[in-house]
Amino acid sequence: MANEKLTVTLEGKAASKLAALAAESGHSPAVYAALMIEDYFEREMAEIGALKAAVKSADAGNLVPHEEVVARGRAIIEASKRKKAS
Repeated sequence: MANEKLTVTLEGKAASKLAALAAESGHSPAVYAALMIEDYFEREMAEIGALKAAVKSADAGNLVPHEEVVARGRAIIEASKRKKAS
């Protein structure tokens, strides 16, 4: 695994929160910054993967017509209203 040195400037609340977290836990701010960046990276990569899969599916013709989506949405709303009313 390659290491990359990165300098980040945090301001305001983010800097205060990171300092408080580090102070409370005894870990360095750098440890938390690295973990946070890794978590963000994983979420973004998962989202990009999901978007690519959705585009591939749409390109293959797996689409739902707009009218059907609207009808399904209205049916869900009506069912919810009936459930709340009972």
